[in-house]
Amino acid sequence: MNLGRKFIEGLKRLYKTWLPHIVTGFLLLYITFYSIFYLQFNHTTINGKNKISLRTEQRYTQTSKESRPHIVLGILSGEKNIRFRDTQRNTWIKTMLHLHKVLPFKITYTFLLDEPSSESTKENNLHKDIVYLNVSHHGRAVKFGEKMYVWWKYIHKVYPDALMGAKIDDDAFVCVPQMFNRLNTLKSVNLYYGWRHGKQRYVDIDNRIDEMFLVLGKDLISLISNRTYCGERKCKNKDDLIETNYGGNSLGEWLSIYSDKINFKSDNDRIVQTGPNPLAIAEKYLNPEFCDKKLVFHKSTCEIMQQLHSYRRES
Repeated sequence: MNLGRKFIEGLKRLYKTWLPHIVTGFLLLYITFYSIFYLQFNHTTINGKNKISLRTEQRYTQTSKESRPHIVLGILSGEKNIRFRDTQRNTWIKTMLHLHKVLPFKITYTFLLDEPSSESTKENNLHKDIVYLNVSHHGRAVKFGEKMYVWWKYIHKVYPDALMGAKIDDDAFVCVPQMFNRLNTLKSVNLYYGWRHGKQRYVDIDNRIDEMFLVLGKDLISLISNRTYCGERKCKNKDDLIETNYGGNSLGEWLSIYSDKINFKSDNDRIVQTGPNPLAIAEKYLNPEFCDKKLVFHKSTCEIMQQLHSYRRES
């Protein structure tokens, strides 16, 4: 008991000295600076993590963001040609979509029809790959220049990022990936490419690319889109765009004033243009090595497209 009483009295005397206050002060300083140090340390660490996360996100965005040049394909088709459209969907377009991650271009494709109908609307609801040109004239070789003009204006407005646009017939079979690999070597903002008519280096109505497969660079698309289409063989304004009833002829005439700005390229030896008798020509070219040497077959029947696609599947 005496020891316990003495211990308590000793504590009371100690409390009356400066020692407790000194110890308390050190404890307060320790707690204060430890808290500041802890917060600063963890703030730096969090920021560090955020910076790493941000850099990782930027790297991911850069690699995942579409950096390939964009090409937009328009396939001109008649309303009743649903069998040709379905055949293309199930042959070279199918291959194109299957290989879309490894092709050198970001690719957008669409079928081009004059105007909507109940049947084509149902078809478009299913496939979602039809654009209606809403042109004022219809029928074979009737104001095809208007269709060409409307298409280029559509690309110019809807896909301003596209490096190139193309117009293709619905009876053309395109070798994939060969055609896109070829275009990758030629790509430019002023490219004018396809199967050519005439032998002169300049572009005009007689020296031009056939409209069955035609590629145009974005600068040329812009030049055409910013002019006015008059719809007649002769325009009152000399700068307006004439109509020849054929898209390729009309475009050749429109481009004639830009000859020095055009990268005029053709592949007549690799693009098969059969003319009015495709079956006779098909006997010569229809073989498993077709796409090893060629790029396009026109005019194709549905059966020819299916046969060429079967060769691709086998290879």
